[in-house]
Amino acid sequence: MLNARSIAIVGVSSAPTSNARTILGHLQNAHYSGRIFLVGRSGGEIDGIPVLSSVDELPVDVDVALLTVRSAAVREVIGACVRRRVGAAVLYASGFAELGETGRSEQAEVARIAREGGVHLLGPNCIGYTNYVEPLTTVFLPDAPVVALEPGVDDALAIVTQSGGLLGLIHTGLTARGLKVSYRITTGNEAGITLSDVLAFLADDPVTSGAVVYAEDIRDPQSFLSAVRTLRARGKTVTLLHSGRSDQAREAAASHTGALSADYALMKTMATRAGACVVESLEELLDVTEILARFPTPQAGDIAVTTTSGAFCAVAIDTLSDLNSPVTALSQKTTRFLSGRMPAYISPSNPLDLGTAPVTDPALFHDCVAALLADDGFGSVAVAAPFVDPQQNREMLVQVTRAALGQAKPVVISMFADLQPVPDELRHYAAEHGMVLSTSPERTLRALATVSRYGKALARPVVPLSGVERPRRAVESGPLAEWEGKQLLADIGISIPQGALARSAEEAIAIGERIGYPVVAKAQSRELQHKTESGGLVLGIADSNALGTAFADLERRLPGLDGILVESMAAGGIELMVGATRHPLWGPVVLVGLGGVWVEALGDVRMLPADLNTADIIEELQQLRSAKLLGRFRGSEPVDLDAVAEIVSKVGQFMRTHPEIAELDINPVVARPDSVTALDALIVFEAAQSPVHELESVQ
Repeated sequence: MLNARSIAIVGVSSAPTSNARTILGHLQNAHYSGRIFLVGRSGGEIDGIPVLSSVDELPVDVDVALLTVRSAAVREVIGACVRRRVGAAVLYASGFAELGETGRSEQAEVARIAREGGVHLLGPNCIGYTNYVEPLTTVFLPDAPVVALEPGVDDALAIVTQSGGLLGLIHTGLTARGLKVSYRITTGNEAGITLSDVLAFLADDPVTSGAVVYAEDIRDPQSFLSAVRTLRARGKTVTLLHSGRSDQAREAAASHTGALSADYALMKTMATRAGACVVESLEELLDVTEILARFPTPQAGDIAVTTTSGAFCAVAIDTLSDLNSPVTALSQKTTRFLSGRMPAYISPSNPLDLGTAPVTDPALFHDCVAALLADDGFGSVAVAAPFVDPQQNREMLVQVTRAALGQAKPVVISMFADLQPVPDELRHYAAEHGMVLSTSPERTLRALATVSRYGKALARPVVPLSGVERPRRAVESGPLAEWEGKQLLADIGISIPQGALARSAEEAIAIGERIGYPVVAKAQSRELQHKTESGGLVLGIADSNALGTAFADLERRLPGLDGILVESMAAGGIELMVGATRHPLWGPVVLVGLGGVWVEALGDVRMLPADLNTADIIEELQQLRSAKLLGRFRGSEPVDLDAVAEIVSKVGQFMRTHPEIAELDINPVVARPDSVTALDALIVFEAAQSPVHELESVQ
C-alpha cells in the first residue's frame, strides 16, 4: 500500500476542488511514477488520463484504490474492488461505526466483503497516508508538497493516528523541531488495517527509528503489545497519546472513530510494560518524542536540574513534586567535585544554582553538567537559564552541548524566553548537534519526568513464570466461597488465619478449642460475597458458649450455607487490598492499595503488570498517597513491605498461570511489622478459558 506502483482514484468528478482532484494533484506534485487510473461518472479525461465509468473497467491487480465515494456507495464499490483483485483500498468516507450501532453493522459488512475478497482496507473515516521515503501521498486535504527524505536516512519518525485532524499538528510540531518523518498514516475506524499492523511494519522498516501514535481505541491489544515489544527490542521508540482518561473523552472518542475504549489505566499499565512511552497531552507527546529521538535509550535515574536563577530552584522543586518525580540529592562524589569547582559562596545541591558565575566562567556550565551526567542517581539533566543575550546564551549552549555529546542521558536546555523568539542561530546549532532546546522550563520538567518514568519502566525485569499449582478440581463459572478461595491462596503460600469450615456447632466448637479464642465466625456461601452488609460476620467470640450461639444464629438467619468459617481473631495492623483482574483482550493486571472500606472511599490503588518483581512492587507501594502509613508513623513500626510485595507477586503469578480466573480480591490484607495475613478472599472463575497473555522482556 505504501509503495503502490498503480493507484486508482474512485469517485472522480469534474469539480476541480473535489477530494479526488485534490489527491490527483498531490500525486502529480510528488512526481508519482506509477500508473494512475481514474474512475467516475463524468467520463472524458483529466490531465490526459481517461476517466473510466466503473471500477469493473480497471485492469486486474491494481495496488491501491482510493475511494472518494459516499458511505452509501461503499459496499458496492468494495465488491467491485474484490472482482478486480485490488490489493488495498483507502476508504475516506465517514458515516460508519462512529455513528453507533447501525453504522457499526454496515462497517462490519464492508469489512467482511473486503476481508473475504482479499482487499486490505484502510479506514473508513480516515484521511489517507503519506510516504516520504518514496514520495507518495493519498491525503485528500490540501497539503504541502511531499519532499523525499535524503538517501541513507535511518532516523526518521513515523506518525500513526486514528484521527486525521491531529496528523497535521503532530507533523508540524515534529518538523519544527528539526525531526524527520518517514510516514504519516491515519487508520480511522480500523475496519481492516489497524495500528498494530502499521507498527509491525514499522518495526521492520530500515528508515523508521520510532513511532508517534495517537489512539482512541486499541482494537487488538495483544497484537499491539507484540508490535510495541518488537519495536522496543530493535531500539525503536514508541510514544503514545491515548484519549479516554475521562468519561466525557471516551464518549467523544466513540463519536469520532467508533472507539470502544478499554479502561485507560489498564491500557497505560500494559502499554508501558510492553515498552511504549505513554504521555497525557499533545504538548507532552511532542516534547517527549523529541527527547527520545535525540536520546533514544532512556535511563532509569531521576532528574538533575541546574540553573542560573535561584528562584527557579524552588519552582523546579514544586513542579517535580507535583509530577511525583523525586528530587534526588547529589552523590558524595558529585558534591565533592562541585564544591571544589564552584565559587565558595555556592553550596552544591539539586537543583544546582550557578548564579552569575557562568558570566565570567562559561566553562562552569560544561563542568557542572558533565558532573551531573556522571552521577549514577540521575538519568537526565535539565538546564534552565534566562534568555539574556544571544552571545551569552550561545556560549551556554556550546558548553552544555560539549558535556552532552556522546551521552545516553538526555540533556534539555530550556531558556526563559516565553513569547520572545530564540534566534535561529541557536536553534540551528542545537539541531545540528542533536540537542533539545525549549523555551518552557515547566514543559521541560514535565517531559523529562515522563522520560524518567519510562526509563525506569524499561529497566524493570520480567519475573519468569514459576510452577504455580492449578486448582485441585474444576469449578464452574462464578465466585468461590471465601473458604474455598482461601484454600487456593494457602496453596500458593499466602498466609491466612488459622481455622476451618464447620458444618455443625460441635465442629465449630472443636475448631475454636484447637486454635484458641477469641475467634470470628463467617457465614459461607458462593452467593454471600458481602458478609458484613448481610450480617454474616461475628467478631470477637470469646468462648465455646458464645461460638455455639453465634453458629446457631447465623444458620437461622442465613439458610442454605456451606457452613461457618471459624478463624482466629486477627491482630490489628494496616489494612491493604491486593487484587487482580483479567481483561478479555489485554490480559491480567494486579492492584494494590489501602484496603478495607478505604478502597471505595479514597481509591488509593496502584495498578501493576502481573510480572513485576518484589523490589519494583515495593517501589510502587511507596508511590501510594497513603504510603506514610506503611512506614514509621506516629510511633508505629514499619510494616513488612517485603511480605506485602511477596503476596502481590504471588497473586500476579497465580493470574498468569491460571487463565480461568477472571478476578481475585484479597481485602483486607492486614500488614504488620512481623507478618502479613489475608483476612478475606474472593476468587471468580470464568467459564471460557482465555489464553495466557505472556509479557516478554523489553530490556
